[in-house]
Amino acid sequence: MAIIEKRKELAMRQYSLQEEQANRRRELSYIDDYPTIERFHSHPFRRYLDRLNTNYLVSRKTVIKQVNDKESASAYRLQVREAIRASVGPLPPAAESATVTGSLDQGSYSIDKVCIETVPGLFATGSFYYPKQRSGPLPALLLFNGHANEGKAYGSYVSFCVEAVMNGFCVLTFDPIGQGERRVPQAEGGDGGQWMDAVAAHCFLDEKLSLLGEHLGAYMMRDNIAALTYLLTRPEVDAERIGVTGNSGGGTMSAYMGAYDDRIKAVAPCCYITELRSLLYRIMAQDAEQCLPGFMARGLDHSDLVTAAAPRPYLIGAAMFDFFPIDGVRDAFIESKKLYRLLEAEEQLELHVTMKGHGFWHDMREQVLRFFCRVFGVDFVTEKGIDYERLPAEADLLCLEAGDASAEATFGGTLPDMIRERLSQLPVKRQLKLPAVREQLRELLQLPADSAMKSEPLAIDETGAIAFESEEGMPLTGTVHLLTDRRDPARVCLAVGGIDGQGLEQAREAGYDAALAIHPRGTGPAAMEPACTFGMFEPEKASGYNARMLGRSLQGMRVADVLAAISGLKRTPGYERAEIKLFGQEEHALTALYAAVLSGDCHGLHAAGLLQSFRAFAEADSHRYESGIIVPGLLLAFDIPDLLQVLEQEDFRVARSWQDPMKNPLHGGTTKR
Repeated sequence: MAIIEKRKELAMRQYSLQEEQANRRRELSYIDDYPTIERFHSHPFRRYLDRLNTNYLVSRKTVIKQVNDKESASAYRLQVREAIRASVGPLPPAAESATVTGSLDQGSYSIDKVCIETVPGLFATGSFYYPKQRSGPLPALLLFNGHANEGKAYGSYVSFCVEAVMNGFCVLTFDPIGQGERRVPQAEGGDGGQWMDAVAAHCFLDEKLSLLGEHLGAYMMRDNIAALTYLLTRPEVDAERIGVTGNSGGGTMSAYMGAYDDRIKAVAPCCYITELRSLLYRIMAQDAEQCLPGFMARGLDHSDLVTAAAPRPYLIGAAMFDFFPIDGVRDAFIESKKLYRLLEAEEQLELHVTMKGHGFWHDMREQVLRFFCRVFGVDFVTEKGIDYERLPAEADLLCLEAGDASAEATFGGTLPDMIRERLSQLPVKRQLKLPAVREQLRELLQLPADSAMKSEPLAIDETGAIAFESEEGMPLTGTVHLLTDRRDPARVCLAVGGIDGQGLEQAREAGYDAALAIHPRGTGPAAMEPACTFGMFEPEKASGYNARMLGRSLQGMRVADVLAAISGLKRTPGYERAEIKLFGQEEHALTALYAAVLSGDCHGLHAAGLLQSFRAFAEADSHRYESGIIVPGLLLAFDIPDLLQVLEQEDFRVARSWQDPMKNPLHGGTTKR
């Protein structure tokens, strides 16, 4: 026994040293990162997003400033609850049945392995922890997991479940989509082993759902609600004492549910609540389900998730050296505190800050548990006698067949399967006309109003360098290459995403007088530095999710850049009568295609390496395209071949070559008119 205790002590000492070193690095990052952060923010597209994010913040702060009494606070609370529901949007159809597939006897407590049907045919794999000895219904906690690949079996989450159950609580936790037993298989030949990383899986599935007018956040909310409904059916549970908590991505879900479902009586999100602008300024936007469509456009911030839960007891858990900025935590807490005070519930809102980095650390878990004990009238047990080296392992907690963590393979279907089924129900051919398609496409791309888009002559210097703005505060650059001696070019190739020497020579041989190369925001030389998110996210995804929260689309922004270039060129002396043909490759081919459909000033399109269809993209197990190509709801209206067909109906000259989602060339796909 003494040897075992000595081994534990040494392990804890080593762990504590590693944790201390990690936290010291995080602490210093708040000083050391800032010169680099400011360099990142000198980027034109980043400055543009900063301006939109700042305008959003000023607008909502102006609204909050007007909330000064109980009546206006009550009205504001109702307003944000409705706005949050609108951002989540319609939920997929509910199933809400459940099956216990096995149990673990852990001595003083038991764990039921449960498969909860959340959407017809889709099951969440969960663990229900409950004490064996009880005198009546017990308070219960719903624990939402962060982005750990192991899901419900991740060490700190299992630790919390055991700590809570040994303190007299029941606890239900389950694998989020893309985690634990619901992992998404990595495509053959993909990087990273057998399964996708949790964040990659979330974004991968969200892209497919977005094309169908949905998003992953709504599916995860359906999981959450189904899990809560199941929890309330358990005879061990007191329905009047239900709390939710979670860390990181689990903090997100607990905050969402606290704002969404009144069956929850107390809320404790950890390592999530901050101020959005602070977060976006430091590391940009986060994971798919953490960036609800139109969230910022509706004036919402993290503090509104807290306000929407008022006057229920609420604990905000935060870490001093988290990448969720601590200054944003302060501002969100102060704003929430004001609303709680006006609603005469100030004492119900608490804040705990651990002097650590991001994580569901022991001291954070203890504060969360003490909070729920106070709220639900339970004595806190200091010495729980937990052997942390003998906690249930991932293999012990499997709800499906032992060793088969293959995305619900033995207990229903998978979300990719459901998406493919949805795709099979879409019409293969549509009868479309250009005017209606133009109107729909403009709406789907979420383009700014015409009044917000610039339409001024391009500034071209003696070297051929171009400068123009597509929107206020969004400067763009490009280059004009003169291919003949004509001062008033009759035929111009507008190359979206640039053009190389071979392309210029081909344009000259094809009879073009000039080639104009532009780089839409965030692409090519105009791309953000990969390090600008400090390793948290790809800048392409981060800027796309920032745009989504603002009620915009990244693809729409890039199409706006091309439309501004076309409009500006037609107003530039010497180019007013020029015949313009658009050229783009791969991702840029899509941008050029959309611009060709929307602009009335183009005469042709050459789309090289054009994606064969978004239907194929959504069906594929993997792809090599940047996330900025996603247009929410596009497949409900039309697909890429439909847009080309509409152009050809108007006798629009089109040439293209095709690629599959992995960017492999497809033969026989070149057509000219």
